Amino acid sequence: MVLSDASGGDVGWRKWLIAAWAFMECLLFGGLMYGWSSIVFVLKDEGIYADLCPSQSSIQSNATVPTLIVDLNSTVVIGNNTEYGITSGNSTLEQRSKECKPQDSNMTLCFTIGSALFCAGCAVLGHVSYKFGTRVTRLISFVMFIAGALLMAFINKDAPWLMFPGLSLLGMGGIPLLVTNTQVSNLFLVGSSTVVGLLCGGFDMSSAVMLIVKLAYAGGFARRDMFLIIAGLHLLTLVSTFFFLPKDFIPRAQTKAQSPDAVDETEVSVELLSDKNAINAAEESAPSKPSLRSCLCKPVFITHVIWLCLLQLRFFFFIGTLNQYLNRLFKEDAQQVSYFTNMCFTIMMGGLVTSPLAGVVYDIVRRWCQDGKSSAYREVFPAAIPQAVGSLLALLLSVLVLLPSTQVLYLTFIIMTVFRSFLFSMAAAFLSVVFPSEYFGLLYGVMIVSGGIFSFLQFAFFTWAEQYPEAPLHANILLLILVCISFFHPLYLWITCSREEKKFNVN
Repeated sequence: MVLSDASGGDVGWRKWLIAAWAFMECLLFGGLMYGWSSIVFVLKDEGIYADLCPSQSSIQSNATVPTLIVDLNSTVVIGNNTEYGITSGNSTLEQRSKECKPQDSNMTLCFTIGSALFCAGCAVLGHVSYKFGTRVTRLISFVMFIAGALLMAFINKDAPWLMFPGLSLLGMGGIPLLVTNTQVSNLFLVGSSTVVGLLCGGFDMSSAVMLIVKLAYAGGFARRDMFLIIAGLHLLTLVSTFFFLPKDFIPRAQTKAQSPDAVDETEVSVELLSDKNAINAAEESAPSKPSLRSCLCKPVFITHVIWLCLLQLRFFFFIGTLNQYLNRLFKEDAQQVSYFTNMCFTIMMGGLVTSPLAGVVYDIVRRWCQDGKSSAYREVFPAAIPQAVGSLLALLLSVLVLLPSTQVLYLTFIIMTVFRSFLFSMAAAFLSVVFPSEYFGLLYGVMIVSGGIFSFLQFAFFTWAEQYPEAPLHANILLLILVCISFFHPLYLWITCSREEKKFNVN
């Protein structure tokens, strides 16, 4: 195993190789499910579920054509009032989507089921990771992802239902890559939160893989061939499973003193434990770690989950109602709505840069607090500032959407992108730093499931926003209030950790 070292586990340059490989896995395979909007274009053009359309004869006759004309200034978004500006023959997908609500309903239902199973699968595989370790979890996710990719490859008019298990398995097989690779940050004594942020950025950007599939399809490649290539490339994850990562977990990095008075922070000594006996032997000589139940019941974990739920609801409602929001601003001007929708998703691709930014802020604050007397001040307190920044960005976003002005749209999209990065990067980095590595998968799963359940409230907000003309304004005001409540979590961390530090200083 690359990380094994009988002389003390000095990883050296190899940690950079492992981190780069982990980023590659998250970028290529982690969050493909979130690129579903790109695949919907392909499936509709192939006539999947076109038999449900009222005018199925005209749609089916144009389902497959030799020439595709792609308008790069078009909108490709899933949701209400979807606009597809990609032409096929004499018909457009924009016309098809308006003519075939049953087809749209099946596409939306597929993503809804996939999202729900994604949350549930995250919790289940988190428990598997806790019980059986990294290798077993990754092998299970490997089988699920390959099965999902193959099912997506062989969707056809006779078996359109394959997209339901296909998308669900792609999602459930991708998230364990982020969960198991997050422990790579333990190899870095300095910058561990930045590593977590970078992995989250790769996970966010992985939806672009589906965009590549769509563009390849427009260029003449078959959807089946593209998903078979993705399934083949996924074999690369076995390299990390068997050679880079241990069978169980990577413990926290420990400094190795070069002299009694100095520590070389560039050298990190890590002893990788490859079996349960070794872990138990190490635990006997190390301070006892908290139980899983105590971690789940800790106020810092509970308030952290509430923080994620509130801010994630704000993010999902903005994305889900973006089309309606732009239509109100531009008074149904389709060209302007299309342009600014494209700009929004183009700016969101900057998450690859902004996600590590959250980790950098976290690491800087941790350096400021490393001389603290209490462990709570050194480990928990640093999260208060970047999480407060995340809440502040959500507050700014909530205020901007209340302004009936088109002049602030670019600023709104930038704020939303940075906000998303702080939200999801800090959600993972906080758990990685504050709690034992062995519990990360399960705690992350509980957090994702809780956020997923709470996010069902977005449907209530969607329904409310369509009831009367002022409803969107009122819904956004309520979301603004919920965002203000999210400040309770960083404030709680600040107060409790400061009190602990004062106790140590007095003693």
